[in-house]
Amino acid sequence: MDYRLPFPRVVRIEPSSKCNLKCSHCPTGIIDMERGVMKDEVFSSVLSTIKANQEFIKVVVLYHGGEPFMSKRLFHMVRELKTCGTISVKTVSNGMILTELLIAGLVDSGMDIIEFSLDGISPEQNNFVRRGCNYEKVVENIKKLILYKKRASAIKPQIFISTTQFVDRYLPKETMEARVPAFLLEEFSGEYEVAGFKPTLAMRWPHVDIIENTYDVYIDPNDTEVRNYCDHVYSTVTVRSNGDVVPCCYDLTSEYVMGNVLKSDLASIWNNEKSLYIRKSIDQKKFISLCNNCNVVKPNAYLLLKPDVLKKFSN
Repeated sequence: MDYRLPFPRVVRIEPSSKCNLKCSHCPTGIIDMERGVMKDEVFSSVLSTIKANQEFIKVVVLYHGGEPFMSKRLFHMVRELKTCGTISVKTVSNGMILTELLIAGLVDSGMDIIEFSLDGISPEQNNFVRRGCNYEKVVENIKKLILYKKRASAIKPQIFISTTQFVDRYLPKETMEARVPAFLLEEFSGEYEVAGFKPTLAMRWPHVDIIENTYDVYIDPNDTEVRNYCDHVYSTVTVRSNGDVVPCCYDLTSEYVMGNVLKSDLASIWNNEKSLYIRKSIDQKKFISLCNNCNVVKPNAYLLLKPDVLKKFSN
């Protein structure tokens, strides 16, 4: 089988691998490694490849685990990308460092979509799992953005709330479903209505064993399916802030680096030996360590808050 592919429809670019939070369920928050912001020479290399392959690309995601607004070049990146045909540009933020100046820059840049992350079933739970987050401050910043858009009669960026929910350890597991918690539905309604919500269930990150004393892991004993397909390695390419290219959004620690855009162009890396190997390994179910415990190909490993942690939020 030939594992070479046309250029992918999704390009992920990491403006900053640094983050101002230390979320307890995220590798960026719990694993120490060198982090920084993307230099212009790295972005320029990626941009050249994007321009040469723009007919294949549907979306560029300016995010990979760090806080994008920690890069002073974020809006420059957006403006440059918006010159590339009909490509949609989106980002994800924790919303903590959003200022009125950044709000104006965000709207003026042409960003198409922004997702803000707020987790758990209450403001208190959000602040606990998202270490360093202040729920009230994030909500205030999002509402300022909503009002600025209205005053400017701006359609973009569309605003979504991404919310990670934890499986209720006391409910039957067959009832597991990602739902938007009531406090978020109430917060972002009426005058402050957002474009939508994106709820997901918290899962263990592949290749990450550190989950502190906060979580237990639940794997459905009836779910034994091992899959040999991963859309990420067929449709997405990810460039870290230092130029390293990794397979997917789950590799936040650069465990499997396929190349660096300062040494090879991104299009060449997309079909180089290491890229072909990971596609083949998944197809043949001979998983590399990064994939071996990944929920895309293996049974889901859900995170449950430990009983003593839940007591902190009981009425």
